[in-house]
Formats: sequence, structure tokens, C-alpha cells
Amino acid sequence: MAVLLALPLMGQVRTGNIFGRVVDQEGNPLPGVSVTLSCLLTAPMTTITSSEGTFRFLSLSPAKDYTIKLELTGFKTKIETGIIVNVGTNTSLTLVMEQGVLEEQITVTAVTPMVDTKKTAVGTNVTQKVLQSLPTARDPWVILQMAPSIIVDRENVWGSESGQHSNYVTQGSATYNNNVWVMDGIVITDPAAIGASPSYYDFDAFEEMQITVGGADVTVQTGGIALNMVTRRGGNRVSLGGRFYMVDEKFQAENAEKVAELKKKEPGLVGINRIRNNKDYGFNMGMPIVKDKAWLWASYGIQDIKTNIVFGTSDETLLENYAAKINPQLIPANRFEAFVHIGGKKKWGRSATAQNPEGLYQQGRYHFGSPIVKFQDEHMFGNNFFLSLKYNY
Repeated sequence: MAVLLALPLMGQVRTGNIFGRVVDQEGNPLPGVSVTLSCLLTAPMTTITSSEGTFRFLSLSPAKDYTIKLELTGFKTKIETGIIVNVGTNTSLTLVMEQGVLEEQITVTAVTPMVDTKKTAVGTNVTQKVLQSLPTARDPWVILQMAPSIIVDRENVWGSESGQHSNYVTQGSATYNNNVWVMDGIVITDPAAIGASPSYYDFDAFEEMQITVGGADVTVQTGGIALNMVTRRGGNRVSLGGRFYMVDEKFQAENAEKVAELKKKEPGLVGINRIRNNKDYGFNMGMPIVKDKAWLWASYGIQDIKTNIVFGTSDETLLENYAAKINPQLIPANRFEAFVHIGGKKKWGRSATAQNPEGLYQQGRYHFGSPIVKFQDEHMFGNNFFLSLKYNY
């Protein structure tokens, strides 16, 4: 029984929770309050406060625009907006209702402070706004590099190292074999290279990344670094996004003195690692299939990386990514999710040497790339029983 009960914990969460308590102006708990949670990403959900005035909403997609509405006969209706939910965090609220007639209403518009008293893990949450705002190369290893106490073995200048797996370590974990990769609640760590990622990714597909470096709970299988990546999802508002980034050799300088010094040590060298033309482009969309009932999100991304190595020969990488997610919620207490991610890689010029200047051509087993698939259903039975069933490959 202990083994069976532990199986659902094999992976980090892709959601957050809201825990709340409703009191009157004197601090006494209010039972029987109707609590309605709404957001663009979900259908409205309603619960009733317990005899202690408490309520909870579990397994919520990360967002910054949740709204809670409180209703109780003899008290003014209260609306709290701008509630933030992050991945792997618990948003705790204490909401005060004032006595008054039923028609009166109070609306509080403010971002709720995030103090998670239930969490002991040491780590960093990187939101979608931060992912899009920071002027970095666009892959998860660069995000790992920015987290405190993590050391990565290379600098990724303008995406020239994207498509290459970086090694990284942190305090208490001197080997990358302890690291864990998670995407949308699926442990995807490469079974053929323990601690490594099995794929490369469309950077615009992510809503949030959570990096854990210590004090992890039972959802993290090892004591190393855990990177938990959560992709975006559709909502009631139609969203379209696209990008095109490019850098070519004109943006890169050359330290002539250093190159001359290196050529003396290694006669076969002809210059530095040269960026010829790197491009990153793609698009994504989200939309309601049926408003407040079912939503669709999908993305497509390309990274086309063309460089020269120090021997002067070509080193080229093509990364192609597809992702899609469907979220039906036919009844408020039940949420279903179907997710697929396909990452493909083609490589020209690997292992080039003076004897083999053209290097090798390599690609994955499948034409479109390696698939990651997940089906998950969650149901809340009352306030005290939450069931989550998941299959992934």
C-alpha cells in the first residue's frame, strides 16, 4: 500500500493552491460563506467555508488574475481581485467580511502578497514575464545559470550553444546525475543519460519555470537540481503570439591578439568560434473551444543555429518543437488535461577534426522528433478529498 500511494508523487507539481479563511470584523470565523473563484483560464468554481471559516482551491494553473467572490446573508458581498498563483506555491488569504445588507458590495483591487508558510524548498520561480524580459539566450540552461548557487559549464552567447546540453551543479550535489527534469508534472529526465534533458524546447511555450536546489519535498526524487517547467494553456480570451530573432557575424567581434596567441599553440586553428547566422522564430495561440468549458493552446518553434568552429568548418544545429494542450472542464469540480510535446534535433558537423573536417550528421529516431505525451484528470470531492489520475509516456 505504501508503494502504491507513493506512485502519484513521482514528479513535481505544475500548479499552485489557494488556502483561505473568512472572518468577520472581530476576527471570528464565518462558516457557510459561498466562495466563488474565477479566472480567464478556468470555469468559475464554488465552495462553502467550513465550520472554521476555511476554504481551499487546489491544483490551479499559474496566473496573476484570479478573483474570489464572498457571499453570505447579512454581510456585504466582497470581491478580491488580482490574486497571484505561482507553480508549486500556496497562496494563503485571510478575508474579512463586513456586516451589511445583501445589495452592498466591496471590491478590493490589489495584488495579494505572496507568503508561503507551507513551503520549505529552496529555489527560484521564474515567471513568464521574466522569461520574456531578460536579454538572454533562449533555453532552460541559461535560466538555470541565473539561479543562485548553480554553476553551469559554459556561456551561451546569442544562442550559439543552444542545442548543446550544458552540465551544471549546485551545493551538496557535485554531479549532474542527481538532476531532475520535469515538464507539466511529468518526470522527463533522459533514461539514457541520467540527469540530462531528453529534448530541447520552444522558449515561448513556457508559462513559468521553478528551480529547486535544496529542501525539496517528496515530489523530487533526488537531492540534485530539479527544473520544473510548466507550459502555457488556453483561456477564455483568444491570444496570438509570434517572434523572430536573428543575429549574424556582423554582431560578433574578434580579439585578434588572442587568436594569434591560440594559433601559435595549435597550428590547425583558423580563428574563433564564429556565429554565422542564428535564427529563433515561431508562433503560439490559445483560445476557448467552448467558453468556460474547454480550451486549446498550441505552439511551434524553430531554432536554426549556424556557427563555425575553431578549425573553420561548419557546425549547424536545427531544433524544431511542437507543443499542444487541451483542457476540458465540463463540470467545475473536474479538470482534464491532454498534453503533447515533440522536440526534434538535427546536427551537422559534430565531432569535426582536421582528419574529418565535415564532421558527422545526426538526427533523432522520428521524423518530427521525440514525443512526450500526458493525460491527466483531477477531481475535487467536497473540501477534503482530491483525486488526481495521470498517464504519461
